[in-house]
Amino acid sequence: MCSMSNNTQKENQPESFYSKLGIPLASVKGAKNAIEANRYTGNAVCLVGDAGIGKSQLVRQIAADRTPTKPFHWDGQDWKESLPIKTLYLAHFQAEDMGVPYPSRAKRNELLQECQLFLNLATHAKERGDQPQYAKYVSYVNDLSSRIIGMGSPLEDGTFEFLVERSLKDMPQEGILFLDEWNRAEKSTIKAFFTLLEDRRVHGVQLVPDGIQIVAAMNPSNAAYSVNEAEKDHAFRRRLIFVALTVNVGAWLNYAENKFHPLVVDFVKAMPDALYDMRLRDAGKAFPCPATWEKVSLLLQRNEELNMDLNSEGVYLSVCGIIGESQGSEFVQYVKNNDIVIAPMDLLKNYNEKSKLRAKVKRLVKEARFDVIKKLCSGVGILLFAHKIDPDSIRMQLGLFMGDLPSEMALAMIEEDFGRAAADTEGGDAYLTQLSKTMVSQPAYQGLFKTIGSALKKMDAAAKGRTPKDPLAP
Repeated sequence: MCSMSNNTQKENQPESFYSKLGIPLASVKGAKNAIEANRYTGNAVCLVGDAGIGKSQLVRQIAADRTPTKPFHWDGQDWKESLPIKTLYLAHFQAEDMGVPYPSRAKRNELLQECQLFLNLATHAKERGDQPQYAKYVSYVNDLSSRIIGMGSPLEDGTFEFLVERSLKDMPQEGILFLDEWNRAEKSTIKAFFTLLEDRRVHGVQLVPDGIQIVAAMNPSNAAYSVNEAEKDHAFRRRLIFVALTVNVGAWLNYAENKFHPLVVDFVKAMPDALYDMRLRDAGKAFPCPATWEKVSLLLQRNEELNMDLNSEGVYLSVCGIIGESQGSEFVQYVKNNDIVIAPMDLLKNYNEKSKLRAKVKRLVKEARFDVIKKLCSGVGILLFAHKIDPDSIRMQLGLFMGDLPSEMALAMIEEDFGRAAADTEGGDAYLTQLSKTMVSQPAYQGLFKTIGSALKKMDAAAKGRTPKDPLAP
């Protein structure tokens, strides 16, 4: 009897970025817990994961869920039930911005404006014939002029400042400072900035209040991204707590429910593989990911609010421009007519001998819509392993479904879809074993492997030029 295995799958897969770094792979909940555990430690947690998987959204959600120790006013807003988040992109900085002053002329301009004001007042006093006031204003003008001409040290008079001071000045007393994609910056910039983060000061001035938690995010150092691999430097690594995140359909759906447009949520439920397409990303094309699906959702929501047609050419072109033409066309087709789409969870719950779902699957097989079936198989695998669904609760539905598939597709579902899902999920191996032991008791599942075994024996017999034996014979 054949059983499910992902050993071959693992052998053919490159080492994961988190294994290379020797860091833990966390769920969204786990990453939140790590950040919360370091809220008052002064340690900076760094989220490591592919672009667009939702690292920024996760940090924003943490800030939105926090309650200030004491309500305060900052940036024109009263903060009572959430905390502000200030985001910096270190790739926009140079090392000089941290330690070399540049002329701002802020103080000089201020004095010049004050000088002009007193000149105007002196002119009006002279026109009124008020000699004492005129003399007083002229004296002010002379004093200001002397200060402007005889200014001493630029740092003392404020005519020079540091860019980092401008970026971090007027920080709130409590909140999150988020350093996004920090490993895209030059190493010299990162080194200078991380020195600031250790003591929260620059040139003796505290810029980052003690109530501010520092959180960072970065992309993996692999061929898909242009990064500096600074995390390999022990000097940087000791300053950060690294936690890895990967795409998690279940967590994303929980986040997107009641926030995203229902058509987007339902489409990803039906086709979980569409949440993040790494092949399009690595090919340098527009690709779907949690961040781009959020844009698609906003597009649909705004058009609905304006009573615009979601099937318009403008929406079609916009969707394709956001998530790519191939995936965009499929989503737009789903919006127009979703009668061929089957939600994996619906299948796992309601697939039975006389169900409409089974009739739909049989029709898709008959019409050779293997593209739709393949995505359904992949979606079932992702859903099973993401939620660790009790095998006993779905064994009959899953066994019947797999028995209705062409044998080669059912085998691919086991070897490829289940194998990949197991490899990408924490505890996936254990769940795969549990699922395998449960499924071998299902008649439809047993019949599938009898069919496969019969086909293999016929092929072997044909190759040897003899009549095959009964495949069920011992």
